[in-house]
Amino acid sequence: MLKTLIRLGVLAGALSLASTAHGQALPTATGVRHLEIGAGATLGKPDFGQDWIGGISAFADYNLWSHIGVEADAHILTLHTPQDLGENTYEAGPRVYWRKGRFTFYGKALIGYGNFIVQEIQDNPGKFNATSFMYSVGGGADIDLPHHLTIRAFDFEYQEWPNFANDGLSPAIGTVGAAYRF
Repeated sequence: MLKTLIRLGVLAGALSLASTAHGQALPTATGVRHLEIGAGATLGKPDFGQDWIGGISAFADYNLWSHIGVEADAHILTLHTPQDLGENTYEAGPRVYWRKGRFTFYGKALIGYGNFIVQEIQDNPGKFNATSFMYSVGGGADIDLPHHLTIRAFDFEYQEWPNFANDGLSPAIGTVGAAYRF
């Protein structure tokens, strides 16, 4: 009888310690929702004559459900402008993503508005500042690092500004950067 009571006591003790053993990994026990805010260096290939323009970008991603989230981007492409013509865009929209290990691959469709900026009017006769509705499609890849850091390995967007001037504007933009995961 004593041996049976000891065995039951050991079994009860082992079962009571099981909840503190952390048998399930934390990332699988938590929800999919998280916010990521970051910035990066951006190069753009405009279709108005000059080769490349450069600047900075800021972005925020919020994952709502498994594989579905939203993204907001601001691209300021006025820091490197060989012909003194720049572009700023502000956009937001849905994004779909797939996780594979520490890599996240995503696609996005965003809408917003863009500012075409003439920095030196005397060097660009006949060109003017303008604001236009715009939309873009794109995608990229992120790499999760420890301590809530993410590297944006690449992000690509093909933009359409359908109401700009007569023919519209169709720049392509690429960004690399880093973000913090909350």
